[in-house]
Amino acid sequence: MKSKNILRLTAAIVLCCTMMFSLSSCIIDFGIYGDILDILNQENQNGGNEDNDDNKNDGGIIPDLGGGSNDIESDNYGDFMDGSGTGSTEGIVGVNRTLLSTVSIICDFGGSAGAGSGVIYKVDREKGDAYIITNYHVVYMSGYGRADNVKLYLYGMHLEPYAIKATILGGSVTYDIAVLKVSGSEVIKNSYATAASIGKSENVRVFDRVYAVGNSEGMGMSATEGIVSVESESLDISGADGSLISLRVMRVDAAVNHGNSGGGLYDKSGRLIGIVVAKDVSSDVDNMSYAIPVDLAVRVANNILDNCDGVKVTKPQKALMGITITAYVSGIEISPEGDEFYEVNLVEVVEVSSGSLADGKAQVGDTINSITVDGVTHEVWRVHHVTDAMLEARAGSTVILNVLRDGQRVNIVFNIERNNLSPVN
Repeated sequence: MKSKNILRLTAAIVLCCTMMFSLSSCIIDFGIYGDILDILNQENQNGGNEDNDDNKNDGGIIPDLGGGSNDIESDNYGDFMDGSGTGSTEGIVGVNRTLLSTVSIICDFGGSAGAGSGVIYKVDREKGDAYIITNYHVVYMSGYGRADNVKLYLYGMHLEPYAIKATILGGSVTYDIAVLKVSGSEVIKNSYATAASIGKSENVRVFDRVYAVGNSEGMGMSATEGIVSVESESLDISGADGSLISLRVMRVDAAVNHGNSGGGLYDKSGRLIGIVVAKDVSSDVDNMSYAIPVDLAVRVANNILDNCDGVKVTKPQKALMGITITAYVSGIEISPEGDEFYEVNLVEVVEVSSGSLADGKAQVGDTINSITVDGVTHEVWRVHHVTDAMLEARAGSTVILNVLRDGQRVNIVFNIERNNLSPVN
């Protein structure tokens, strides 16, 4: 590694060097986790710790169980909850509403504990059910595996009696996305928990205002703001299990810290546009943080929901056409209204694998205009438009590539069968 170019990313949790990024988990060894909870709960009952630095271990993550003075006794918290989720949240709009869609996450790894954040993707308050999107490295520790126990805390409900037990439905090292499942939670039934409003990262432009919301430093929910610096780029990163992955991210200058991993990045209207994943902590680099674009995160999450059961199947399933593609022309395009511009590429097939779905159908030199999955068409002007769209394919799906070949538009049709699907690590 070149010492001058080393960039260490934490994620947030990430160590980064110029061409190599490595995920450093948000896991801090607290010894016996139960003892820590007892100690912190006792501090909460005693009015909290006046010196926040006493709640840190060399800048690590400390579970947030409230802090400060507390008027609610833990043995009668049910009285408080009985009326907590009965009002309407329709009048709460914009970025304020994002707090109702964010959770703090505490994971137990055999006596070691780690903290992160998550975004409520789906919720049924009547049943007490929910699905949470977070980073895979929040719930998976290299050398150990998936967390033994996962607890969630809603905004304003950070005391241990409000802990929500969650299970890991599935996840992917490659995409650094995991989905957590909550079933029949009385806390959620009596809460204002709200599913995030999903935006479109494809519509994000440089200079757009953004807000990062998460469990920063494991001290409970907080928010920071910034702008988009780069709307889409790739980073070579050492994943949660130590393997090398290439992660597509957007770069922002909003401040994120340990514990923000898995939390939401929102636009000015409070729509989710990304999942916070990393920051650059090099001494000579300022204000470089990263989030997985929401279009990609949601595709991975939906794939997990459709394919994973949390026990036998824990990885998303993806069909590969068997083509290698590249962007061979770059430029910008002005919108029809003339009020914005964005980067565009021409995407070309450069290799077709023998025996693959594309063998005998696609040809080297084909320029891809669009990809259609089960009737939904995505225009292609970036390589990731093709690769990300394939996450939507299921057994029985029809995928159509519209390509330009010898000056003519040609449709290439792929019928996806179950044996065409492979697990994504």
